[in-house]
Amino acid sequence: MTESTIRRGLVDAAEHRFALDGIAQASLRAVMREANADPGAIHYHFGGREALAIAVLERVLVPLNAKRLVLLQDAVTSAADGVPSLNALVDALIRPDVEVATELNGRGSGRARLIGAIYLDPASFVKAEVEKHFAPVAQRFMPHLIDTVSAVPGPILAWRVRWFVFGVVGALMADDEAPFEIDQGELIDRLVSTACAALAAPSPQEGSAWK
Repeated sequence: MTESTIRRGLVDAAEHRFALDGIAQASLRAVMREANADPGAIHYHFGGREALAIAVLERVLVPLNAKRLVLLQDAVTSAADGVPSLNALVDALIRPDVEVATELNGRGSGRARLIGAIYLDPASFVKAEVEKHFAPVAQRFMPHLIDTVSAVPGPILAWRVRWFVFGVVGALMADDEAPFEIDQGELIDRLVSTACAALAAPSPQEGSAWK
């Protein structure tokens, strides 16, 4: 096997084991067995768990975030005044994850579960990598969100996006009983309407501990 084939096999196996057991908890020996790789292959090709995890994260997050940015541009372009609605913005954030989850449901991939773990409780040693992948998304989306939900201060709005958009989506993805069998459009509509209500809710008074 070529080096690229071995590396791809290790990433395939790592994605599967990380989804089942967690990024920090998965056995690297199990990853190598599943990839039919020699003992020490992870150290040779990646240097260790962190670099292997980063390779998995890149595989999962790069296409999702690229799709979010395409949907954002579509929303801006299609808006009559160039100002997309809150519904369109939240749809662009949520839709890529739901599409992945519904496409993979029943195929044993576990990618939806892995995405859920990344959003809800990323392993500490890859948290910076996760944040790095989401930084360009935040930079593009937040100005539009702030314009659309102008009554809510930016920091509070960013906190709400973290928990009421990605927190909810993460919980859904991590749930083995998530209702992915229902119509994809209906599921997205449910999530978008709930998230929009949370993002646009009146902000508490200055000094409140709950913002």
